[in-house]
Amino acid sequence: SKNFEALKFDNFKMAKEEYILKLSALQQEAERLEEQINIINQQLANFQNLKLSIEAIDKREEKEFLAPLGSGIFLKSEIKEKELFVNIGSNVIVRKSGKEASELITTQMVHMEKMKLSLINEIEKINQQLQHLVEHLQEEE
Repeated sequence: SKNFEALKFDNFKMAKEEYILKLSALQQEAERLEEQINIINQQLANFQNLKLSIEAIDKREEKEFLAPLGSGIFLKSEIKEKELFVNIGSNVIVRKSGKEASELITTQMVHMEKMKLSLINEIEKINQQLQHLVEHLQEEE
């Protein structure tokens, strides 16, 4: 009878450790998904800024401006035409109006928002699993 009690306790201990491992793995997965959402949010902000820049170029009367090269370095530039050159994939470059380029960016943003919603749904599922595991652990104690 004592051996049975010891065996039962060992099984409970092992099950509890398995739950804790599952909890940890689910938390790590949720954190990874959160990081992906943060990256998407940054990309969405970059796209929004790009759209604003394109609109500003379309409305701009002056020809000269400072073009950012990166890290606070600018090049004095001149607008010769308002058509843009857009990489549409596989390094294929096509001419687009500001409006067309802006529409293309909007399409990309909609796609990214859908990806973000999918990630949020995954996190919600993980949170439900975490809640279920925690409740089960509390019941065992």
